[in-house]
Amino acid sequence: IFFRLSPPRTMLRNLVPPSGWQPLLSRLSPRPSASRRMSAANTGTGLRGWSATGSRLSAGPAAVWRPCPVRAYSAAPALEAAVGTEVTVHYTGTLEDGQVFDSSEGKDPLKFVCGAGTMIPGFDQGVRGMKVGDKRQLRLEPADGYGEVDPERVMEVEIARLPEGCEVGTRLQLSNGGQGRVTAMGPEKATIDLNFPLAGKVLNFAVEMVDIREPPARFTELTVETTSPGDGKTFPQSGAKLTMHYTGTLAANGEKFDSSRDRGQPFTFTIGVGQVIKGWDEGVAKMSLGERAILRIPSEMGYGPRGAGGVIPPDADLVFDVELLQIN
Repeated sequence: IFFRLSPPRTMLRNLVPPSGWQPLLSRLSPRPSASRRMSAANTGTGLRGWSATGSRLSAGPAAVWRPCPVRAYSAAPALEAAVGTEVTVHYTGTLEDGQVFDSSEGKDPLKFVCGAGTMIPGFDQGVRGMKVGDKRQLRLEPADGYGEVDPERVMEVEIARLPEGCEVGTRLQLSNGGQGRVTAMGPEKATIDLNFPLAGKVLNFAVEMVDIREPPARFTELTVETTSPGDGKTFPQSGAKLTMHYTGTLAANGEKFDSSRDRGQPFTFTIGVGQVIKGWDEGVAKMSLGERAILRIPSEMGYGPRGAGGVIPPDADLVFDVELLQIN
């Protein structure tokens, strides 16, 4: 079964093969060294000032020069992009012929955690060692980008199986989670290429480092924070069928990966039988009918080391804004 697929926000995501983007933290400026401390109390007229040599001048009935000790301040070393740091970059990606295939120009910069597996390998590794303000040119061979073209991932299907209105260039979502695009169409059959569009291509990136910060502390336990109370008496029991709205984000950078609200369609599942991640089964059970809450789920109660769908990296803590609409 094939479905139309909307273009992604960025092509840099480390997509799973078809077969299987808050305020930025301001960098602290070093405190300026002071040659004299402004600590002496004024007397008399209340005049306060500094001499040409930086000594404290107090004015009063008997004005005197009163030098103060020197205190020196050292600037903290600039943070470098490394595994585990959250980086924010602007970038422009071009092919060997100079064609731009993706760019953050005119959009928000790209934010990701180095080493989290959410980016293509060469881009993730290529920004390491950069500091804020640095610019770097990256050239990625296919092995460090989207891999080589696999001829076995090109298939023919009957046109009747495709969504209405398909034409050459249409991108498709397969029912098994795979992705493809129509590369040719005949009277009865169409050719579908399941290779990623940039597979087999050398990629060039102009990258500018905008911000670097340490990631937030990892979650150690499941927490449920009520943002809007429910009835306080009707709680879901194991085996009940629940209807909910939710928005899921990565705790590391706040990036949204899924939302029933965006789709305009609530999510329905049976609680307590393993249909959802453990953090949902245990967290939602603490909510009453009509309640809206924030679930903060440690990775071991989410998708663990395997991650999910190419949008949730391995060992990712998750944050869900959930609302319990109905209990059956």
